[in-house]
Amino acid sequence: MPWAPGLLVALLAGCVVIQSAFEAHYGAQPAIVGAGLAGRLAGVGLLKILLRGRGKPERFVQTATALASVTLLFDIIVYPLALLLPLQQILAREAAADLALSGAQTLAMFVIGILSVWELCVWIGTLRRSLELTLAGAVLMFLLLLIVNRLVAGVVAVALGGLA
Repeated sequence: MPWAPGLLVALLAGCVVIQSAFEAHYGAQPAIVGAGLAGRLAGVGLLKILLRGRGKPERFVQTATALASVTLLFDIIVYPLALLLPLQQILAREAAADLALSGAQTLAMFVIGILSVWELCVWIGTLRRSLELTLAGAVLMFLLLLIVNRLVAGVVAVALGGLA
């Protein structure tokens, strides 16, 4: 990937807009949307720290650009598919047992699952190459990024009153 900080900023902005619009479409409180953004920002910061710790800080823009590109592409494809699904009913535990999906909805869930595995593999492969790790190390770094994202998002959501 080229060293293009402007491209990275544009990709991150695109991710923020698409993910925020999707969450807002489903009625997420502004505190939850803000918490999600804070979690993603923490992930970007942790990526910078990890690369610096491995002695490769010059790879940050390229690595973050690659990961943001994959995320944006995934979001552009998956979010419209997710609009076909009754997400509110799927997430409601009491109604999930009575839920019957149409053939198109089942196909959409299958495609989303396949694309999720693809995104996971690309993320781990990118982390493996940029941090020069083994496959197991890259999986652990992915899990660390995911955990930090969720922890920061949870803390910010509580602080903003989104989970009250």
